Amino acid sequence: MIEHRNGILIAVALMVGVPAITLLATLHQMFGTGGDGPIRASAVQAPPAPAPAAKPAPQAPAAASPASPASPAAAAPAAATPAGAAAPAAAAPVPGRSAQDFSASRPAWEGYLQGANPALGKQLAASGKPAAGVQACVACHGQAGITPTGGIFPNLAGLTPEYIAKQLADFRQGTRKQALMNTVAQGLSEQEIGQLAAYYGSLAGPPENLGETGGEAARKLDQIGDGARALPACANCHGLRGLGEGPLLPRLAGQSKEYFADQINAFRNGSRQNDDVGVMRAFAQRLTDSEVEALGQYYAGPR
Repeated sequence: MIEHRNGILIAVALMVGVPAITLLATLHQMFGTGGDGPIRASAVQAPPAPAPAAKPAPQAPAAASPASPASPAAAAPAAATPAGAAAPAAAAPVPGRSAQDFSASRPAWEGYLQGANPALGKQLAASGKPAAGVQACVACHGQAGITPTGGIFPNLAGLTPEYIAKQLADFRQGTRKQALMNTVAQGLSEQEIGQLAAYYGSLAGPPENLGETGGEAARKLDQIGDGARALPACANCHGLRGLGEGPLLPRLAGQSKEYFADQINAFRNGSRQNDDVGVMRAFAQRLTDSEVEALGQYYAGPR
């Protein structure tokens, strides 16, 4: 009986004592030193007042020599730093970011177009630069930027100045490879690339008589794509019926079917690699030979 009573007393003591101790500890933390509770005014230490600057002791005026007047440097008080002591080191700059760290980089070819004169580009296209091994552009691309014989030479009329400047810059740097165009672009200055791009970018493209050839398969790839093969509609980037979309997404309408197939095959085999993040190389791998031929006819239109 006594043991049972003692057990009850111990249990009651624990039930009352533990909460009481916890409450006391909490009150001590809030109103004592530290903690997240109210801060007593008496616990806040006021910062010490700065010591008043000591006044310099008056100095006796130096006797001026009758032959030479006292210079201002001689009358200046002595420096606080003792002679021979190293000067205090300048504070190191604090590392951080500047506004320029978040500026988007711009491609170099954009500068080629600044102030580019299309009239000078027209002259260069007609005459070339024989001394630099650059033949006249009209020999392959036609008098008005439209190739008269088709084949693997593209029409330049109807393309944007930005697209032409980028392609010439890529040919010049070798990121797009084609033996003839690599030689031509390397013989051109940056200013001349801008002039040619401005000239051809000002010319109207071929007539828009598209969608009459190529069949239903080509029309579907152009307008709908093929989701099962992760092929988006060609129109998403190149505009409906290939009429162009944006400065760097070229017009396909009016290009010969031979040129279209040549470029798709170049993306397939990796000899052309200047597409944005490899999207054209990926899409070209998913097209069948018959689809490439059908799309080429679709964008070329009737002769």
